[in-house]
Amino acid sequence: MPPNIVFVIADQHRWDFVGYEDGRTLTPELDRLAGSGAVCRRAYCTAPLCSPSRAAIASGRYGANSGSFTNLHQLPPGTPSFVQQLRSAGYRTAAVGKTHMEIHAYDSDLTSPAHRAYMDSLGWDDIAEISANGMLKTGIRCAYTEFLRAHDVFDQVLAYYRQWHYFMDRDRKGDNDWTPHEWTLPAEFQESEFVTRTALDWLARRDRSRPFFLHVGYGAPHSPIEPHPRFLAPYRDLPEADPVDHPDPAPWVVAGRRGYRAMISQVDEGVGRLRQALADEGVLDDTIFVYTADHGELAGDHRKFGKTSFFEASMRVPLIVAGPGIRSGIDSQALVELIDLGRTVCDLAGVPAHALDQGRSLVPLLRGETTTHRDTVYAEMGCDRMLCDGRYKLMWGDPALDRRQLGRLHLDKPITVPASPGRLYDLANDPDELHDLIDDPGAAGLRADLLAKLLARLNENTLPLPNLSRGEYRPL
Repeated sequence: MPPNIVFVIADQHRWDFVGYEDGRTLTPELDRLAGSGAVCRRAYCTAPLCSPSRAAIASGRYGANSGSFTNLHQLPPGTPSFVQQLRSAGYRTAAVGKTHMEIHAYDSDLTSPAHRAYMDSLGWDDIAEISANGMLKTGIRCAYTEFLRAHDVFDQVLAYYRQWHYFMDRDRKGDNDWTPHEWTLPAEFQESEFVTRTALDWLARRDRSRPFFLHVGYGAPHSPIEPHPRFLAPYRDLPEADPVDHPDPAPWVVAGRRGYRAMISQVDEGVGRLRQALADEGVLDDTIFVYTADHGELAGDHRKFGKTSFFEASMRVPLIVAGPGIRSGIDSQALVELIDLGRTVCDLAGVPAHALDQGRSLVPLLRGETTTHRDTVYAEMGCDRMLCDGRYKLMWGDPALDRRQLGRLHLDKPITVPASPGRLYDLANDPDELHDLIDDPGAAGLRADLLAKLLARLNENTLPLPNLSRGEYRPL
């Protein structure tokens, strides 16, 4: 039987907040997973924002081609996806937790028949989704809100989340979303615990005569608003590193970084419980396990928080792949884009990718047959673009700093306007991205070279949906 696949995707987990990278974040399960398989240390998201990043992973298409290039633009129903390919090959497919395939809005209902039909059109058989990270305040219904209502604790959880304001809130009362407040309700009602338990329940109830693809989407760590005391305790008395270019940060910034680590540690424990369940069943060795995130988090670096930036903390994510067909102990510095994951999963499963998938399979890298993958990594955020060749990074536009009145927010900036002012960094000599070379006369040739590489990638990436053809021309 083909291998089972567990695809765990965290929300906003930056690349270096993991034990095997920083020696500070407590992630024993991810460290163990990395040691048993392949870890890609230079994995970049295709867009530093939830929905377009996840859409690119699912569809294998860049946002300018798929139509999902901000959090206000979702994939059209029936968009080809790697999940469809797996289902067509006999896999039972399930999505537990956050997928963000449908745009989150005040009237969203992720439990409705219409949403069920939409997810089915993208390839998922079973769904139990969350809106994640306190978005239930906006009125969104999902599997998590219905679970809370069924246990008569929805109002208590809603009151807990109302301690913060969020950009979608109609009022701006409460703390900012980098100020943590410890979870005070029973652990079973916390969102991350709900995701883990729901995924374990699906595994226990599944049809064992078929291979499965299980997507597990944690809403954590995201904004570190809800650390559980059990996971926060080990960090309370540990010194916390200052953010990049942010000396002597305020106490709430330090507390937020500790809370962020604590929420990562809870996701880490969830990964361990999923793997233990598969081991207890005797199928772990027959299961491919992927761990990644949709994008990173600035966590106070450059005095900023969140994502929608092309800085490394926002762009780079953990990527670990382990299981049958993958050589253990691979520790790779190859340039990787998350858009490569769909084709990679299909390749590992022995299933053809769909014809429009723009990703490149990582299988040769994961099997130790090569140490390189891409010459450049590319990302886009609205009209802005980023290209990195491993040493030099060109930000042709800076979405986080663009304050032109182009839309309600910078994260819904159109793709049809000129990019905002650019930035240029030498990551070898300036890994913290502190010295912008964009206007340095000595870097003029470098800037021209990177712009040429960016133009080449734009030409290569442009792949619109094919039109219907009426056939060949004939004389009258």
